[in-house]
Amino acid sequence: MDLSDRRKVKEFEENEMPPLKESMDDAAGFEVDLDVDWESLTDVNVNEDLWFEGWSKVYFQPTIDAIESICSDELGREALQESLETVVFKNETGMTGDIGYEDGVLTVDKEPCTNMNKVDKRTESIVSSLESNL
Repeated sequence: MDLSDRRKVKEFEENEMPPLKESMDDAAGFEVDLDVDWESLTDVNVNEDLWFEGWSKVYFQPTIDAIESICSDELGREALQESLETVVFKNETGMTGDIGYEDGVLTVDKEPCTNMNKVDKRTESIVSSLESNL
């Protein structure tokens, strides 16, 4: 990741990420540990003007929506609080992507700028993964 990419990541972390992270924490009812592999999320093959939109729509919004769904009742809130340790955002599997939950780690492994507007589909996948493992 070059200096320009690092600046873009820093801008997102300082300006865009705080309200997204706050929404995630609010939905969960506790502070969620978040591990973002920025190196894998900076796609030099995509116009960097799309990065913020992609990061928000591919990773943050579906995760927030899924956590809200899981925590819509006391049983879900308790199950998530007892089990969830970390949320990981990365891009290692490429086009196929993967969403999984194992040993307290929710992993959203997707390309950051592919099918950005399919937030509902990703949300459903995250909910399904969480529900089947909580």
